[in-house]
Amino acid sequence: MRLPKGKFTTDLFWSAGAFALGALFGVLVNVVIVRGYDAAALGVFNLVYAVYILLSQLAVGGVHLAVQAFVPREVAAGRSADTQVTASFLLSTLTSLLVIAMAWAFRDLPGEWFSSTAVREAFPLVLPGLLFFSWNKVLLSFHNGARRMKLFAVMQLLRFLFLFAAVGYLTYSNASVARLPVALFWSEAALFLIVLPISLRFWKPTARVGLSAALRENWRFGNRALAGNFLLDVNTRVDVFLLGLFTNETAIGLYSFAATIAEGVLQLPVLFRNNINPVLSRAWHSGGAGLLTKVIDRNRRAFFKLLAPLILVSVVLFPVALWLLGMEEEPMTIWALYALLALGIAATSGYQAFQMLFSQVGHPGTQTVFIAGFFLSNLLLNLLFIPMLGVYGSALGTALAFVAMAILLRLLARRVLNVHM
Repeated sequence: MRLPKGKFTTDLFWSAGAFALGALFGVLVNVVIVRGYDAAALGVFNLVYAVYILLSQLAVGGVHLAVQAFVPREVAAGRSADTQVTASFLLSTLTSLLVIAMAWAFRDLPGEWFSSTAVREAFPLVLPGLLFFSWNKVLLSFHNGARRMKLFAVMQLLRFLFLFAAVGYLTYSNASVARLPVALFWSEAALFLIVLPISLRFWKPTARVGLSAALRENWRFGNRALAGNFLLDVNTRVDVFLLGLFTNETAIGLYSFAATIAEGVLQLPVLFRNNINPVLSRAWHSGGAGLLTKVIDRNRRAFFKLLAPLILVSVVLFPVALWLLGMEEEPMTIWALYALLALGIAATSGYQAFQMLFSQVGHPGTQTVFIAGFFLSNLLLNLLFIPMLGVYGSALGTALAFVAMAILLRLLARRVLNVHM
């Protein structure tokens, strides 16, 4: 398997640059809300965001993963991927409209669940964003699968930039706390207005040759991958969901600030994942388990040696960052929470980039089993520690869930793919 000389490294630098700026804007969103309002307002924003993330995965229906798996296949075979993208775009439109309709019918439920009037008022405002999110997810997966990583990186960055701009505008306009989450809808709509015309340079949506077969193939793949992908994204919000049941909006706000920084750190292995995913697919189809094992082993070691020290340094420097950002609301609590989360990420940093391994090699069922195991461990560990330790228990449970994820990934890779990690 030959790749263009230096392409992986070049793509990685572009992804890293976009990651750094995206992480900065993600942190600034939280800073703007906390300083413009308070920690309770940030708690409301993140509770709505958590439900939005859950629904967004149902809306896209898993078909974006079919795009990521099938586009490299079509490119490697010298065929056009237009029909595959069109099929996923059509399917995601249908599922998004169905999810939006159902969510609207039960729009008061999140507010009642979290006993929050602000959440109840805010939730309906974000629902239109689910349609734009689904479209963006499919088109960005198309560019990812075709290894247009520079374009993919820039588009990912724009999502954070638009979200920051929208939150900044709402804060400057003295919008109510309940109106802040509408920024999620605005940012996805703005991103789509840019992604669509650029995508049309590479994609002919009117291509119909083989469309019926592509619709069936993408639908089947999406259905098999949906549960795993749904749980993967919901897994990032399990802690916030459970804290919403056991604590108050202020505690959720403080935890969310630390968790947002940790999620930014998690984007480091994600940027590796976005670049390595098509490489894993090609390695599997070109050389089977033997070549895939070599590719994973080499990159896993390299990822750990690079990421673990950086993450540990971030723990040491975290108080300085809080001081520079002017965070005066319980900075030591936020630091302790971040340290627990970061240690879990650092310990498993060599494995984080391979979380989509099974989907990339055409095993969406195994992908679902893997993510379900990861999700279940996170859920149980949070339920175990939150009642005893509150927000600290959530951070500890989430950190230990990363360790469980790495163990499960190794076991399934060996048993299902005969790949040793």
